Amino acid sequence: MCGIVGAYGWTHDETLSSMLDWIEHRGPDEEGSYLDRDAGLMMGARRLSIVDLEGGSQPKWNEDETVGVVFNGEIYNHGELRDRLSREGHQFESECDTEVLVHLWEEYGEEMVSRLEGMFAFSIWDREAETVFLARDRFGIKPLYFGTNDRGYVWGSELPALLIGGVDRTIDPAAVYNHFSLEYTPAPQTLLEDVWKVEPGQSVTITDDGVETRKYWDLLDLETGTRTTSMSAAADRLRTLLERSVEKRLMADVPVGAFLSGGLDSSAVTGIASQLKDDQLKTYSVSFTDDRLDESAEARLVADHFGTDHTEVPIDLSSMDLFGEMMQYLGEPTGHLQMLPMYALSERASQDVKVALAGEGADELFAGYPWYQHVPEHKRKVDFMPEFTHDVAGAVAQVAPVGNKHLRYFSGLKNNEEMLLNHVCGFTTFRPEPDEFLRTGESAATSGLRANVGEVTAEVADPSLEQHMSTYETGYTLPDYHLYKADHMSMAQSLELRVPFLSTEMVEFAHSLPAELKVNDDDVKRVLKTAVSDLLPDQILEREKMGMRPPVEDWFEEEHDSIETWFTREKLRQTPYVDANRATALRDAHRRGEESVGRTLWMILTYVAWYHSFIDEQNAVV
Repeated sequence: MCGIVGAYGWTHDETLSSMLDWIEHRGPDEEGSYLDRDAGLMMGARRLSIVDLEGGSQPKWNEDETVGVVFNGEIYNHGELRDRLSREGHQFESECDTEVLVHLWEEYGEEMVSRLEGMFAFSIWDREAETVFLARDRFGIKPLYFGTNDRGYVWGSELPALLIGGVDRTIDPAAVYNHFSLEYTPAPQTLLEDVWKVEPGQSVTITDDGVETRKYWDLLDLETGTRTTSMSAAADRLRTLLERSVEKRLMADVPVGAFLSGGLDSSAVTGIASQLKDDQLKTYSVSFTDDRLDESAEARLVADHFGTDHTEVPIDLSSMDLFGEMMQYLGEPTGHLQMLPMYALSERASQDVKVALAGEGADELFAGYPWYQHVPEHKRKVDFMPEFTHDVAGAVAQVAPVGNKHLRYFSGLKNNEEMLLNHVCGFTTFRPEPDEFLRTGESAATSGLRANVGEVTAEVADPSLEQHMSTYETGYTLPDYHLYKADHMSMAQSLELRVPFLSTEMVEFAHSLPAELKVNDDDVKRVLKTAVSDLLPDQILEREKMGMRPPVEDWFEEEHDSIETWFTREKLRQTPYVDANRATALRDAHRRGEESVGRTLWMILTYVAWYHSFIDEQNAVV
């Protein structure tokens, strides 16, 4: 596990060194770099040693040093690939997975990525072809940013490294609109006009002739809901896939632990891992003083059930002391409420282990969120009404003095596209819309958001709303929201987080299942619960989903330096596209108890703190 950086079209020793310094937390064990002035190429990596501790230094080269790679991630099938490549005559000097990549490039070129199973972001330099090849894993588990400046191209694991590399700091108003609609910025957008995310399942080829992008794997190409199978057969297959995936993700030459919330997903991963490991599994959870949000009792129940060595990390308002420190590791802000708990949890876990397993991905694949039940149910109740009534409700909502949120909700039940926009994309229906505190001049139509949603509803042949929701959330919300949070907060503490639910086999199998095996009026994640019913206590199988989220609604009623430092009228006014008067009014209304808008205030807080930390050149840390 590492962090990577690079540039093509120009070289500068100090810039490369500074870019690598920025991502030191991603790889505190070792630094490696390569610079070719004649070719105008430089790249480097910071290494967190996980596999082949002695032989995994980067960059890695082929036999004649014409092909080199810097790599972030883990290739779980590297042993099989190594054996195949050795039979073809390729020679290896180490046992690490990184070296497999250069020989795959020699053998298969850009088609190499289709043979990889794992989480990865890497850049390959082919000296003879004068070609840079960037690639990111199918599900966006590991991040990779790509940008341009007046000298050429620049890339890296974190956006601030590209700022050091000289990309322009102009903010994209369309991305700001999407960020506040979704609580994240959807790929390929970033908040900067000249920086993009390499998309999940995408490769980027750079030559003197320019840039070419290619989707080597696309979620929208999967057949959705077409498998004919019984619940018992599907559950048996899912259990086999999960056990196989967990076993592969225990591959390490360092200690491996697990994050355990007490929910179904992390409990299933913990249970299987504890059975597969020879030694006692270390597990970690957070606790909240607010009983409405605290899951620590359930986490302890699971830990006791499997005999893990369990540690709890308490989170309360005083944890906001970590906010400024945490923001230094967020190249893009996010409205994810789990960021701070994940940051603190990762800090504690990193004292004992270098790798932790987590349950990310199961909710998106197996319809685990409450809206997978509620929104389709509400749609069925109004199916008898003609479509124009939804249009009328939407028009009235814009001028209605009361009840406008409920009218907006009803309007959004018109069809799958509208339902995705209103009920999955950031839950905008019952919270302030971006226009209430922003001045971007953008809309869902101009920002690209409607196009993203429209592509999903057009390409997924299965007409069920549940499948459309699952595909959208797996393709956008999962990588740019949940996995972004998981990666950046864990790597901030030099901890590698692995996600067993996101194997290629698992994702393709999940999308092949009909919706009724995942969710009905009575339950969510039906097939997953059946698959692990003999593994977990009934209390865990039957409990409702909570999520590791702090009580930000309560926190914004209080005063704390980490809030008051950033949430000032002056800083709000200096932050592009924020309406300082309206943002201040929102917080005042929240503190008076007139509105509960903690999630919105958290998004504003992180956006303002991000802008003044990274973009405002008078105060930026890079």
